[in-house]
Amino acid sequence: MKLKLSGAIYKLCLVLLCFGIIAACSSNNNSSTNNDGKTNTAADTSNTSTNTAADTTNNAADTTTEPVKEELPEVKLTFYYPSNPSGPDLSLVNDEVNKYLKEKINATVDLKPLSFDEYDPKMNTTMASGEEFDVAWGSKYWLLSYQANIDKGALLELTDDMINKYAPEARANIPDKFWPDMKANDGKVYGFPVYQVAAKTKSLVIQKRFADKYNLDISTIHTYKDIEPFLKQIKDNEPGIVPFGLGQNSLGFYTDPGWVGTDGLAVSYKKDDPNYTILTGEEQINTKKEYYETLHRWYDAGYINDDAPILKNFGDLKKKGTVAVGIEFTTKPGGEMDEMNNNGGNEVVYAPISDTYFTGIASAMQVVSKTSKNPERALMFINLLSTDKYLYNLICYGIEGKHYTKKDENYIEPIKDSGYAPNVDWVFGDQFNAYLKAPQTADVWQKTIDLNNSAMVAASYGFSVNQDPIKSELANTAAVNNEYGPALETGAVNPNEIIPKYLEKLKAAGQEKIDQEIQKQWDEFLKKQGLK
Repeated sequence: MKLKLSGAIYKLCLVLLCFGIIAACSSNNNSSTNNDGKTNTAADTSNTSTNTAADTTNNAADTTTEPVKEELPEVKLTFYYPSNPSGPDLSLVNDEVNKYLKEKINATVDLKPLSFDEYDPKMNTTMASGEEFDVAWGSKYWLLSYQANIDKGALLELTDDMINKYAPEARANIPDKFWPDMKANDGKVYGFPVYQVAAKTKSLVIQKRFADKYNLDISTIHTYKDIEPFLKQIKDNEPGIVPFGLGQNSLGFYTDPGWVGTDGLAVSYKKDDPNYTILTGEEQINTKKEYYETLHRWYDAGYINDDAPILKNFGDLKKKGTVAVGIEFTTKPGGEMDEMNNNGGNEVVYAPISDTYFTGIASAMQVVSKTSKNPERALMFINLLSTDKYLYNLICYGIEGKHYTKKDENYIEPIKDSGYAPNVDWVFGDQFNAYLKAPQTADVWQKTIDLNNSAMVAASYGFSVNQDPIKSELANTAAVNNEYGPALETGAVNPNEIIPKYLEKLKAAGQEKIDQEIQKQWDEFLKKQGLK
């Protein structure tokens, strides 16, 4: 509804709005570091006070200030993000999103989902060509790598003034103890976190119908090896079912209880090493030889889908409900519901196979392109994604009555085959604003906060690599890893034949220089932390 304001009332509104923004701003507290040991808990790195799920929800509910339209010329934004197949109703949802954004910030947005496998190549091309776009999803070490794209000059710095002016409510919802995680090597911030689970545990995702049928005791699964007898049962007795599903992007599945490190951390080292010496590229590959041999045996036995090394969108295969066992790299509380939707509506159970590590809030974020013509409006859009419960749930779950049924104030039930189900809530905004879906419990967000605070903090948390001295070598070794990695990680090749060639090419591409430079930077970091 448009408001017709007289001059005096208009000025008064501006004054009140300014005071509101000033009150919402919060200063960044320095994070403390506990140096008593190699690992700690996230709770030990901060004050004992934490945001609660209820606090976050209240903050979201309070975001009702509607800017005066006449002050904001209409703009069109573009938002790139990785996603499972959204469904044929994406355009309908996009239209509803735009109706709402027009009312809130006089903007529309072109939603541009890409599959996980095509995301990096497409975004690299987009940014290299200088194409204009506004917002994209990024991460610290995964898709659209944070520091690497900062070094390329592709991302816009988000200054404190910008955030305080255009996204104060969203910033207020992020605990200050986590904010330093967003700082790049130059101490500046170039992205806004998608607040959610900030810890990772690798797990096997197992369809419950098969676990029940073959009396699989989940408590006996501690490593990837423990699932092999179950895979044989599926292969022998379930025609048309893939025992163990993998795709081209199924990298990083290996776990070693003797290592400290996981996806989202810059380096790995052995738990019993008092010097925290990094595991070099060659050491990591050689250590994983038995793992590669196991995968190759599974592949030859028919446990792994034949097209795994070339399958670009593994989500399409899972959607069919024909994958008995898959992989999950985060294992967030209540995540089984999303995995059920990703597995053709079949219930799943998690079997954790790694330690739980605190990886920080920079594992998922929104970034603003340096080519954006409307960075302020882009940040306002990010602010709404993180604070406006209606907008967030619209883009996550679609239109009420068409794509989901609302059971009560907090719970919804997705409508099967409704035409919209991206199942990537963690991509869009603050997950504490999400509707719940059975079998999620009412305390799922508090459990998430508790997990963030109890996860182990590796000595490498907060360390990132300055890539400037090794840019060429990183590019060269990335090409080699892309050549050999997918085939090895899906079991499609004999590691005894491939690993020697792989290591030889990595050496020629400059892997040793990379290892030496990272070790040098790592040693400097450890000294600053009082660990050396």
